[in-house]
Amino acid sequence: MTPAPPPTAPPGRVPGSRRRSLPRTSTGSTTAAPAAPVTASAASSATSVATSVATSPAGSRATSRTTSAATSMATYVAAGTACLALLLTGCGPDDNGSPGERDGASSATGSVITPTATASVPRGKGSRLPDDVNGDGYPDLRIPVPSRKGGLPSRIAFVHGSSHGLNPATRTVLRHRDLGLPSEDVTVAGATEVATADLDGDGYADVTTTAGAALDESETERTQATVRTVPYISWGGPGGPGRTRSAARVQLTGPDDGVDAQRPTVGDFNGDGHHDLALIREDRRSLLVLYGPFNRAGKAARTVPYTSPLDGHGEIGDLIADTIADTAGDDDHGGDEGADGADGHRATDLVVHTVNDNDQSGSVLLPAGPHGLSHEGHPLREGNSIAFGDFDGDGRRDVAVGDSGTRNDEPGGETERADIGKTVSVYLKGAARTAGSAPRPLKVPGMSGTLAAADTNGDGTDELAVSLGRGGVELLTLRRGSHATAPRVADRRLLTRAAPASVDGKAVRKGERAARLYGVADFDHDGKDEVVLAWGRGLAFSRYGERPEWWWITDGKADKTAFSSKPFAADKD
Repeated sequence: MTPAPPPTAPPGRVPGSRRRSLPRTSTGSTTAAPAAPVTASAASSATSVATSVATSPAGSRATSRTTSAATSMATYVAAGTACLALLLTGCGPDDNGSPGERDGASSATGSVITPTATASVPRGKGSRLPDDVNGDGYPDLRIPVPSRKGGLPSRIAFVHGSSHGLNPATRTVLRHRDLGLPSEDVTVAGATEVATADLDGDGYADVTTTAGAALDESETERTQATVRTVPYISWGGPGGPGRTRSAARVQLTGPDDGVDAQRPTVGDFNGDGHHDLALIREDRRSLLVLYGPFNRAGKAARTVPYTSPLDGHGEIGDLIADTIADTAGDDDHGGDEGADGADGHRATDLVVHTVNDNDQSGSVLLPAGPHGLSHEGHPLREGNSIAFGDFDGDGRRDVAVGDSGTRNDEPGGETERADIGKTVSVYLKGAARTAGSAPRPLKVPGMSGTLAAADTNGDGTDELAVSLGRGGVELLTLRRGSHATAPRVADRRLLTRAAPASVDGKAVRKGERAARLYGVADFDHDGKDEVVLAWGRGLAFSRYGERPEWWWITDGKADKTAFSSKPFAADKD
């Protein structure tokens, strides 16, 4: 999934309901990318790149994450080919904001479906959702599909939303080569390094990714790189994305312009209702914003370069955009004061996050308006976990920044500021964002990884979903506190899932059974968000979140469905 719901109400929307797509969140920094052709951006610096895990995002970067997951006890219940254990605890805060005694604890168990058959994908009539690839008006869940032979994911799957939620049999699976990239592509990005958005405005989300073009000898000598990375668009249509003969190369500022290999960032940065792209340029000290609509030749309506807003025009590690509002004048809860776009839609702000060496680093918030993103930004605290949402219920968009749990373990790390570890700061919309210091941090013991916004009860106020190092997620209900610049924690709720001691006849180590927060979306348009947790086997998942294969779609308490995506690897064989 990509950032959220677009401007016009698509068919099938429940009147008065909100739609949320899985938000793009920043989680923990990454180390250097796996061995690959040397890109111009990589040649410009040997510094590691900070990346995000879709909350899109769904899908993981083609680099390793460093968030750890610890033990979660599981009760084994035989059910078909796979089982799960669920533990749900409601907790109230004590005076210092840490979890209090168990209150209203409950538990349940249920089976994980292993779907073998596939169902036909509904052919929609078009919508404006950036993550609705079949145009039926419901967000789709985008997940990586690891190869059966091991290694990085070679396929990407879309499990399609509906009025009944997600059915894993109703899916589309694409191989990297199905995207229509040039045959001479020197692949830099993995199969999961894609974003979706309706870039041409035809009502069907398109798939955009990057590909590498080999440089000739003179260019290699001049740039000290062997590959130039450029973005491509695979156009969508009714029934979802399919095999494309030829993707459109996105036109940048010139034939010699290139971008970083990570997937493009989607938003509506001027609020005109058209989906836009933000891309880190190959020098990582500047970015491009391409304002839609795009024509079928890959040319945007307008392209604007931005110098890095970071201190000293520092290197950019990641871009995190707010979600796109459902309809004109709708920011999920009735309008966002002061953020109206060119045509009355909500313009989406953008966070520019600093590249870092596996440690917590700072960011700058670029406000959006009818003319696009500002070139001047507001500095945010250090922290690699970032999420937008309306956390105090005032109808305006806030941004949360927290500690993802990664450290570089180099000398000096022990002297980090006291507000970094195990805390999150929520910048409420308005004057608080322009203050010189961060809001009073909220204590979140065990925090490690993704942040997301989730309105699980449909009351118009987002809970802050915080990934925990031991596995699972803590859902924080926030209220305005006595400090004008910071909310307080009014309630905490723990949501965990875990694999059993044995899966597919193979033992699962006790410390590698816990599921992790994957993202949030409203797949059935009932006005209430679903929280997605995922689990995968081995250290690749427990440490880095790679190769997930079990999925729990919850209402924040109980499962709506749970399934294994392992059979998806055979869909294109």
